[in-house]
Amino acid sequence: MNFSKITVVLILGFAAIVTGCTNHDKVHKKINYDDLYFDYNVTAEEGDENVTCVFQYKNGAEGKAVNIEPAEVELDGQKIETDSAKLSGFFYEVQKPIDSFAGKHTIVFTTPDEKHYQNEFTFSPFTLEGELPEKIDRKPFLIPLKNFPSGVKSVRLLMLDTAFKSEGFNDLVPVINGKINIDQSVLKTVQNGPINFELYMEQQLPLKQTTRAGGKISITYGLKREFELVNRQ
Repeated sequence: MNFSKITVVLILGFAAIVTGCTNHDKVHKKINYDDLYFDYNVTAEEGDENVTCVFQYKNGAEGKAVNIEPAEVELDGQKIETDSAKLSGFFYEVQKPIDSFAGKHTIVFTTPDEKHYQNEFTFSPFTLEGELPEKIDRKPFLIPLKNFPSGVKSVRLLMLDTAFKSEGFNDLVPVINGKINIDQSVLKTVQNGPINFELYMEQQLPLKQTTRAGGKISITYGLKREFELVNRQ
């Protein structure tokens, strides 16, 4: 056998191995649907075009995300196709225009034997009641929120300056009567100058209809602003 023939044989053998591995990956392992943990995530930010909804089904809360086919998942009656990533495993993702997504939505997971697990969630984007001024005095101040859901009692506040030694502020703060209070405990963590200001509503709620493994839905919505923190004379 000359060199060219040996090369062809090796190439064909390698191709067969790759094809075999690929076909193996496509084989659906038998799933015990009664043990799947439902992990639902809904995320968006003010200014985005879309809300991103990602649904995963895992072998336990900390388990690997699996391919649920031939089971199906739907959002508001729309079937979502399966996808996968090396790190996160199998997932079911859909994006919806943020301008029309506020309100209640329904996720339905249906097993091959027609068991239905229906769960609802409410997406509640919010904003600031009024825009922040370009410069803000280093004194405690209130920030009124608009359309902030009454059932949510806190919001994550991030305030970061440009000083090298400053760690900034990153913690949950209470929302009282639709307002958050930027007090001295927050102000002391940042230096005067440009401030990156961010708010994130973070909800993690249990699902009402799940398998015996349980499940949750996480809803995150945020906004960003910039201002200058100053000492006025």
